[in-house]
Formats: sequence, C-alpha cells, structure tokens
Amino acid sequence: MEALGYSPLWWDFLVPLWFVIVALVWVMYILTDGFDLGVGVLVPFFGDDDVSRRIALNSVGPIWDGNEVWFITAGGAAYAAFPEIYAAIFGGLYLALMVVLFALIFRAVGFEFRSKRPSQKWRNFWDWAISISSGVVALVLGVALGNILVGLPFIKTALFDPNSLEGFVYGVYENGQFHPYPAIIGFLQLLNPFFPNILAGIFKLLVGITALLFVIMHGATWLMVKTIGEHFERAKNIVLKLWPITAGLWVITTIWGFLSIGFTHTFHTNDPKIIEQTINIDFYHWGAVLDKVFTYHDNFLFQAPALVSIIGWLLIGLGILGVLGVFYFAKNGSAWGTFLSSSLAIIGILFAVATALFPFTVPSIYGLEHSMTVWNTAASENTLLVMTLAAVVAVPIVLAYTAYIYKVFLFKLSPEQLKEAAEKGQFNY
Repeated sequence: MEALGYSPLWWDFLVPLWFVIVALVWVMYILTDGFDLGVGVLVPFFGDDDVSRRIALNSVGPIWDGNEVWFITAGGAAYAAFPEIYAAIFGGLYLALMVVLFALIFRAVGFEFRSKRPSQKWRNFWDWAISISSGVVALVLGVALGNILVGLPFIKTALFDPNSLEGFVYGVYENGQFHPYPAIIGFLQLLNPFFPNILAGIFKLLVGITALLFVIMHGATWLMVKTIGEHFERAKNIVLKLWPITAGLWVITTIWGFLSIGFTHTFHTNDPKIIEQTINIDFYHWGAVLDKVFTYHDNFLFQAPALVSIIGWLLIGLGILGVLGVFYFAKNGSAWGTFLSSSLAIIGILFAVATALFPFTVPSIYGLEHSMTVWNTAASENTLLVMTLAAVVAVPIVLAYTAYIYKVFLFKLSPEQLKEAAEKGQFNY
C-alpha cells in the first residue's frame, strides 16, 4: 500500500488529528461567538431604555468581531484538511451559507450604525436587526448540525463512474438514478420537517431550537459577568428562566440521539462488499475500529469502539456537569461560575457529538457507501503535514493574543459609565 502513496503516518495520525483540530476550531467559534450571538438576541429584551441596551451591546463591543474570525478559521481549516466536505456541503447548501453570511453582515452593520443617530426609532430598528440576525445565525447553524446527525442526501459519484472528478454530490437518488438538487431545494430540505422522514425532520429542527436556546442562555451568562446591580439581576433571571427549557430540550435531543429514532435505517446497506470495501479504506491499524463503527449509529455511543465510547461518555458527563452547574451557580449569584459552567456544557456536548460521528464526518441518507469519512475526504499527506507545522506555530500565538484582549476588556459595565460617556458625546454602540 505504501506503493500507492499511503503511509502509516497518513492513516494513523494526521487524519484523525485534523478531525480533532477542525472540531476544536468549530467549538471555539460556538464558545466565543456563541455568547455574543446570545447577547445580540437579548438586546431588545434587556431593557426598554437606551442605557440598558447599550450595556448589553458594549459587553461584547470590543470582542464580537474578533470572535467571528473563528468562523472564518473553521471554514478555512475544513477546506484545507477535508476539501471534499467543504465542497459538498457548501456547494449543496450554498443558500444556507449565504443566509448565515448575510445575517452576520446585517448584524455587523447594526453594531456600527446603531449609535450614529439619536433617534429612538433608528436605534430600535437596529436593536431588532441585531437580535433577529443573531438568532438566524444560531438557528441555521443548529439546524445544520441536526441535519448532519440525521444524514444528508449525498452520493459518492465514484461508485457510478470510477473516472468521475466530482467526489460527493448533493441530490436525490431513486431507482438507481441520481439527480442533483437545485440550490433552493437543498436549502428548503435543510428546514423540511418531513425530510428524510417525519421523525428525522423533527429531530433536526429540535436540535436547531435547542442550539438557539443554548446560545441565548450562554449570552445571558456573559451579561452576568459584565454587569452589576439591576442589570446583573436581569441577566441572572434570564438564565434561570431559560435553564429548564434549554436543559429539558437538550435531554430530549440527547436521548433521541441515543435511540437513533428516525434515522437508524439510513445507515444500513445490504451489500456486504460495500462494507468490506469501506473498512479496507484503512490499510493499517484502524480496521478493527472501523469494523465496530458500522454498528455505531444503531445505538449512538452504546455500540461504539471501547476507547471512543469511553471518551464519548466522559464528554457527555462534562456536558451534564456544565448544564447542572449553570443552574447551581446562577441560583447562587456566581457570575463566573455560571459562565464557565455554560462553556463547559458547550464543550462537552459538541465534542461528544464529534466523537459520536467519528470516523464519519457527514453521513449520507443513501447508505454507508456514500457517506463521508475522515479517510475519504481528507487532503493529501503533504498538505496535512504543512498545515500541522503551521498550526503548531500559529495557534498558540492566536490563543495568547485572544486571551490578552479578553483580559484587557474584562471589566464591569455600569449605567453611570455609559451616561458619562454619552454626556461627552462618546457613543461606542
């Protein structure tokens, strides 16, 4: 197999390493931009007066645009490490990506334009623009995650045409015939509660709603960190009101995921040769692992390989501790305890999802033979080697200056500060 250009380093280390790195970057995006998206949603609800809303906006004012850089980094890392995934998902769901980008742009315009005029109507318009656009981003990304867990309508064109250069194509496959979807159909199916069936459709939308609520609650925990007095109490009450609904929906979606209700059958194939060929993608030590993984989606983590299963359960445990910690610390008025618990919950839950998918990246509803895995979507070994060296140098630098910026702007906001700035004609947001 080494004659084909494959090496133990390629199969045993770099590919799973970059699966972890890409997952880490996405988690960093949700963790950081998640709380400022949540704050954005809460702006019109944080108070009727201009000062209260400006406190919410200024709590994320110095950092919101920096947080969004993680979104670009996540897309870039996915493109470089797993180009087939990037091409297929962003190509098939192009309109969904455009909705997210336009919402982010509209949100950014709201931050910059809101304080340019003293008119109350002007500021109310931009407050709601920020709120709605922030909610759209969180909801669409959450629904996208739900769709990935359910499986997307991809086919592997090489199974039909060995000379095909298209890789994976998004579309409908019926009676041995494949027809690519127009972009609008791909976007509508993302939100379709009846596709690929009613149970799977409800599940993926429920994941989106749960993600939206988690983001809003995460934003409220950040407001606890950044505010004092009356505004601290408002943020605390928002957390306590959202917690039972958010935690309840997360429990429902998690149990649903464990039972694989609605999408278990989509990961089966009746052709033993297909399974054998897929397992043989790995020429070294991963064969035994992959052999177990094909019962993986029957019962989520229950039948996963031993090591993966242990890691998955530990991550779910972290998620549970984080969710419970949000309520405990909020009830006791601990701002940092609440925020860090919310962060722990997000880290545990998202990494548990990534663990549950591995080695799949995007399952196909048309069967295992069409599903994307870390092995059949990865870039070349040389590409991953260069990227690894760059990441070793760049990532610590990025994390260091990000931590420094957060430290500089980690101070409490008060109405007196903003009123004093307003009297001087200083309007940040």
